[in-house]
Amino acid sequence: MKMSNVSISHAWLSAVILLLALILLSCSKPMPEEGTWTGTLALPEARRLPFQMYLDLRSIAPTGHFINGPERTPIPEIYRRGDSLIFVFSEYGAAMRGVWKNGRLSGEFLRFRRDTISMSFAAQPSPEAPDTARAASELLPPLAGKFQVYFRKDDLVDSSTTATFWTRGDSVFGTFIAPDGDLGLLAGKRSAGTLFLSRFTGWQANMLELRHEQGHWRGKYYARTSVPVFFSIEPRTSLLKEAGDARKTTMKDPKKKFLFSGVRIMGDTLTQADVRFKGKALIVDIMGTWCHNCMDAAPLLEQLHREFKNKGLEVVGLSFELSDDFATARKNLLLYEERYGVTYTLLFCGTTERANVDARLHSQLNNFFAYPTTLFIDPKGLVRDVHVGFKGPGTGEEYQRQVQLFYDSVRKLLKGKLASKK
Repeated sequence: MKMSNVSISHAWLSAVILLLALILLSCSKPMPEEGTWTGTLALPEARRLPFQMYLDLRSIAPTGHFINGPERTPIPEIYRRGDSLIFVFSEYGAAMRGVWKNGRLSGEFLRFRRDTISMSFAAQPSPEAPDTARAASELLPPLAGKFQVYFRKDDLVDSSTTATFWTRGDSVFGTFIAPDGDLGLLAGKRSAGTLFLSRFTGWQANMLELRHEQGHWRGKYYARTSVPVFFSIEPRTSLLKEAGDARKTTMKDPKKKFLFSGVRIMGDTLTQADVRFKGKALIVDIMGTWCHNCMDAAPLLEQLHREFKNKGLEVVGLSFELSDDFATARKNLLLYEERYGVTYTLLFCGTTERANVDARLHSQLNNFFAYPTTLFIDPKGLVRDVHVGFKGPGTGEEYQRQVQLFYDSVRKLLKGKLASKK
């Protein structure tokens, strides 16, 4: 009997030791060197914004990107310090700092401004995709088509925004389109009860929470730490929306040339009077490396630059940055050039502070309010068209319509020159 008790005690002790060893092994599991991660970011009202990212930590200079549906947004700078990871988004004045512990990366997303904000996040290596299939009868109705958005705050209703959504299988995609541009591609999964569509790029943190009630879609819009805004959407046949005169950006004096000056990446100053612009048609893009709609516009501007530069077109980006430090601006502009393959001229024009923008832009333009704002200038230096904002690829048909609009504007500027080259 005693021998039996001793054997049981030894067996129990061995099981405990094995269990403790397994626990310690799981706690000390090293951070994976390469792979996809899933995470969440804290939003107001205890909501969590889901995100996905891919990280490759195998080299001295780690790389990675955020995943939003089919989109891949590069993480500009990744630093590894032991069990810590730091992501730096210099253009946007933001960073993520996390520590690997107990099989996950936990930390804070920081947005550096006068009112710096902090949002907690947690991420872990992605498991094998679970089977989350639901019966079709359990799912919300498909969200697809064009919509008018009605934001409601207190007793006010803002109807200046439209939306477009579409589905592929059980995935839902879409975006909101405001007068100054869209939110970028939002992605989610069809579900029962509540539909969440979100986007996280390291500088954008947006989420829509939608419910289908009595035949209508209603919800809340979350953006970083801001108080969520209630909205409803109603179907419409077209997203074309003519801006009222109060929202149109125009030259104060259409007979005057648009004047600009800025510092190139090499450090020299350039103005509209430079010999390279003489007798040329110009696209002047008022932008910033922090502006996601500007990022969406860059590939199209580069495409126009390459296609028409030998036909008399120059493209210039006037960059208004969050910091007035030239070294920081230069770093951000170099990243911008590299990321989007930009070969057209970029000029640092100071900060987005009101005094600087007033002196450089408001002094010449009526109702300047959006980044980007794109000016189409003829060979005589006169502004012929002004395009406010930019609708990115996430807007689908609207993006294609906008591409055609830019091409039409360029061809109008070069009409005489294109005819003479035939």
